[in-house]
Amino acid sequence: MKNYFLIAILCLIFSCKSNTKQASTDTLAASNTHEKSNPLIEKFKPLLEGTWVKKAYIDKVIATKSPLAAVDEAEDMTAFTVNTNDIKEDSIKVLVGWGNHDSSEMTLKFQAGKHPSSVIFGAGELSLTSEDGATILTYYHPDEKSKKIIATKFVKAPSSGQTNQLAYDTYYLVNKGLIAGDYIITDSLGKTSKINFEAHGKVTGFFNFNTYDINIDLNSDAMDNLDEISFKAGEKKYQSYSFKFDVDTLKLYETKPNEDSTLLVLDKMKYKLVKAK
Repeated sequence: MKNYFLIAILCLIFSCKSNTKQASTDTLAASNTHEKSNPLIEKFKPLLEGTWVKKAYIDKVIATKSPLAAVDEAEDMTAFTVNTNDIKEDSIKVLVGWGNHDSSEMTLKFQAGKHPSSVIFGAGELSLTSEDGATILTYYHPDEKSKKIIATKFVKAPSSGQTNQLAYDTYYLVNKGLIAGDYIITDSLGKTSKINFEAHGKVTGFFNFNTYDINIDLNSDAMDNLDEISFKAGEKKYQSYSFKFDVDTLKLYETKPNEDSTLLVLDKMKYKLVKAK
C-alpha cells in the first residue's frame, strides 16, 4: 500500500508541474499574442521599461548642488516606474511619485495619442523623443489652473534592481549628479584619507559608515528646512548632518533646532571634504 501511495503522490506532483508549465506557457503565448496584435506594445515596451525622473528637478539639483534649492521643481509628478511584466491586454498600472513624498498608481494605455510617437497616460500622453543622443520622455497633461496643456520632460534612470525601484532609481540620479565621486578629508593632525560616494548610496572611507542617504523630501515636515545627508553603519549607528557645497568642497555641519523647534539652524562645521582631482 505504501508503494501505491508513493506512486500517487509522485503522479500528483508531476501533474501539478505539468499544469504549471502549461499555465506559464499559455500566459507567455497570450503575452506574445497581445504584442503582435498591438504594435504599440511591441514598439514602446522596451523603451518605457524602467524609472523616469523629472528632468527639470534633476537639472536644478545638479546646477545648484542643493535639493532644497530645487524644491520648486519637486512638485506634481516627479517620477514613475514602468514594469512591462504587468501589462494586461493593452494597459498597465504604473507607480507614480508625487513631490518626492507620496505615491499612487496611474494607467498607461498602449493606444496612440495625439502627439507624435505617444501613448495614453492617465489624462495625458507620453511621447518619446531624442535630445543630444539621450531619450527624453515628455508627459503632456492638462493643467487645471491654466486650462492649458503642460509638457513635462523626464529622463531615464539606470535600474537599481531594488524592490522599491521608484525611490532607489530616483536617488541614483540625485546622488550621481550631486555627490558621487572621490573626496579627500584631513583630520586634526593633518593626516589625509580618501572617501568614496557611490551613486547607488554606498560610502567607503568615512569612519565605519557604509551607506548614505540625501534627503529629497524637504519642506513637508517641521525642521525640514536644510539640505541633509545621513550616514548609516548597520541598523543601529546613524548620523545626520546638513551639507553645503563650496565649489569642489563639501562641508558637513552639525545642526540644532530653533527656540520653538520649527526650524533647524546650522551649528559648527564638523567636516570638510575636498573633491579629488
